[in-house]
Amino acid sequence: MVEIMCYSDYVLTTHEDYMHTELDPTQLAIEYLRRDKSGLTPAQYLKKLKQLRLEFADLLTLSHSELKEEIDFAWRMGIH
Repeated sequence: MVEIMCYSDYVLTTHEDYMHTELDPTQLAIEYLRRDKSGLTPAQYLKKLKQLRLEFADLLTLSHSELKEEIDFAWRMGIH
């Protein structure tokens, strides 16, 4: 990992001090699985991670109106 250090106003800051706000499909999948309370085996975890990463990647490409349609459809189907 590359660490960038900057001196500004006599304060040393590093790149890691700044919050990373870019939505990443892998990170979203990991956070989803972290909150999942079902007991997955390591193989099941990796399989679910790959599946969720693809699903989140697809969702991130949707426009606002397309995403709203997906949410409305899931709500009507009883998926939360």
